Amino acid sequence: MKVLFIDAKSKVDSIKGLNKLKIKEKSIGLIGTVQTLFLLDSIKNYLVEKGHEVHIGGQVVGCNASNAIKINKKVDSFLFIGSGMFHPIELLDDTEVKSYYKFNPITLTFSKLMKSEVELMRKQKMAKLSKFYMSEKIGVAVSTKPGQENLGAALKFIKDIDKKAYIFVSNNVDINRLEDFNDIEYWVNTACPRLEEKGMISLRDIPNK
Repeated sequence: MKVLFIDAKSKVDSIKGLNKLKIKEKSIGLIGTVQTLFLLDSIKNYLVEKGHEVHIGGQVVGCNASNAIKINKKVDSFLFIGSGMFHPIELLDDTEVKSYYKFNPITLTFSKLMKSEVELMRKQKMAKLSKFYMSEKIGVAVSTKPGQENLGAALKFIKDIDKKAYIFVSNNVDINRLEDFNDIEYWVNTACPRLEEKGMISLRDIPNK
């Protein structure tokens, strides 16, 4: 199949609202979505003028925060340029920094992720893990999409666990369709971790998998 990739940028020609960036930490890791990458240099220059040490990580996606992880030891806070919680949650999962901020260049809103939000997410993860351990019949969802396909990991996983496990392969992991298999007690997701629902846990969140 022939594929044509077209760059998409945020509908922002110039940076406004940077005076709202009130970050107390000295060292900042700057990351964003693919649509906002072209803004990072300008934001870095502004923050450096305010006395901060800024490291540009680059692009993060909902299931991959490797660009943030590579500068994790150099910074004591992260500033995400974009919208929503889809991408920042990945940072909370994969980095050890204590302070996380986000700035939406379209709505010009700035906020800090509160410790209570982080703790709630961690408690939810532990609850999912507990339900997984108590379940005997497991469904393992595998996507065939490039970059999300983890069939090898799924096969190794069902071989190593002491549970009845079945692999379900599809291009699109449709959460609603999984409800058709009501004999499955709990689902393990091997695709994008942001697909998780209350009856599903990401494979990477299971210790010693």
